Amino acid sequence: MTPGSMIPESVRVRVMSDGAAYVDANRVGHTEIPFAKLLEMVVAVAGLDSARIPTILRAGTVTIGENRYRWDPITVDAAAIAPLLDAFPKPDPSRAFDASRCLLARIRAGVETIDLPRDMATRKRSRDGITFWDALMDTAASRAPQYSTYSFRDGADLYTLDLSADDERLLRDAAPLLAIARTAEQVASLPLERVTFYVKR
Repeated sequence: MTPGSMIPESVRVRVMSDGAAYVDANRVGHTEIPFAKLLEMVVAVAGLDSARIPTILRAGTVTIGENRYRWDPITVDAAAIAPLLDAFPKPDPSRAFDASRCLLARIRAGVETIDLPRDMATRKRSRDGITFWDALMDTAASRAPQYSTYSFRDGADLYTLDLSADDERLLRDAAPLLAIARTAEQVASLPLERVTFYVKR
């Protein structure tokens, strides 16, 4: 334990695949992680909610993606973890959009969502060396996406851009540059409404 607090130095965590019909011992792993790492996982779910975080630590479970993490209950009050939470990034609307640090674009297309990681959207080039990502970033540069918030789950600042008819037409024209046929088909045929850009700090 850290002197003068109830915060453990490390925590033994059980990891299992979430959604299984039964718990298969082969799908459960155990690992020892620093408390700071566990706190990062809890913050990814709860944000910097100083009231909710102690509740999750006492409950001893959190689900992230396809994995569920369990640990023995940890009783700690908000005051004890406040200094640790101060070290986490905070939402900062003064941060300008930086295309060079954008790693993911997520397009809302009607009831569907199209995920466009940068590495996927730059895989295929035109004869002029242009990629779909170039077209998307050009759209962002001309329209100045608006700051939304900081995502603790993704470790990124989020910016949004409502697409105009001209934006939609430009992206549809660039759809053949996407290497994955299913994604190209979605961009070419679905109503492209809004893009959320994920920008790493």
